[in-house]
Amino acid sequence: MRGKISIRPAFPDALNRVFRASGRFAVVLFAAALFSTGCGSSKKMLKVEAAPKTAEEETGAQKQQQDLQEANAKIAELEQQIEELSVAKEEMQSASDQEIAQVKQTYETLVKELKKEVESGKIKIERSAGEVKLNIAEELFFETGRADIKPEGKKILLRIGKDLQKVPGMNIRVEGHTDNVPIGPSLKPEYPTNWELAAARAVNVVRFLQEKAGIDPNRLSAVAYAQYRPIASNKTEAGKQRNRRVEIVLIDKTLDLAKKTKAPSKK
Repeated sequence: MRGKISIRPAFPDALNRVFRASGRFAVVLFAAALFSTGCGSSKKMLKVEAAPKTAEEETGAQKQQQDLQEANAKIAELEQQIEELSVAKEEMQSASDQEIAQVKQTYETLVKELKKEVESGKIKIERSAGEVKLNIAEELFFETGRADIKPEGKKILLRIGKDLQKVPGMNIRVEGHTDNVPIGPSLKPEYPTNWELAAARAVNVVRFLQEKAGIDPNRLSAVAYAQYRPIASNKTEAGKQRNRRVEIVLIDKTLDLAKKTKAPSKK
C-alpha cells in the first residue's frame, strides 16, 4: 500500500479548466448581453425623454412668436393713436386760432357799435380768452327796484342783438347783479329778496333777445347772483351803483361747459 502510486487522470483537470473558462466566458457573454439590452433600453428611454423636451421647445417658440405678433400689433395701434392725436392737436390749434379771431372781431364790433355808451361809462366791454363780457349799468335797462326793461334799454338791446346774430358760435349768458340793499316793503310781494330781482332782470333780458332780437334760444341762459358777486364796495353809493348791473357774457360754445350738459331724457 505504501508503494501504491495514485494516478489521476489529467482529463478531469483539463475539463475543469475548460468549464471554468467557459463559465467565465458565459458570465462575460451574459454581462455583454445585459449591457447590450440595457443600452437599447437606455436609448429608448432617451428617445422617450427627448420627445417632451422637443415639444416644450416648440411650445416656447410658438409662445415667443405669438408675443412678438401681439407686441407688433400693439406698436401699430399706438402709432395709429399718436397719428390721430397729432391730427386732433392740429385741428384744435386751428379751432383755437379761429376762436381767438372770432372773440377779437366780436369785441371790436361791439365797441364800435356801442361807442357812445362805452365812452359815457355806462357800458364796459372786456375781452379774455374765449369770452367777451358786456357790463351794463342798471340805469340803462331798469328803474331802481324794477325788472321791466326801459324803452332806452330795449333800443340798446336790439343793437346788441344785431351783433350777437353775427357770432352763432358763441353762447350768451345774461347775469343779474344787485347791491346789498334789502328789497323795500312795497316791492317785497313781487321780489322778496335780491335773488328774485336779479333773476327777473336776467330772464327779461334773455326773453327780449330771443323774442325781439331773434337770437336762437339754444344759445341763451339766465343767471342770478344777487349781491354776491360785487365788483365794488357796497359801503359807498358809487360802489353800490356799480354793483347794480346786468352782464351779458359771450362764451365760445366749445368752452361753455354748461351747454355740454344734456338734460336727462324723459321716460
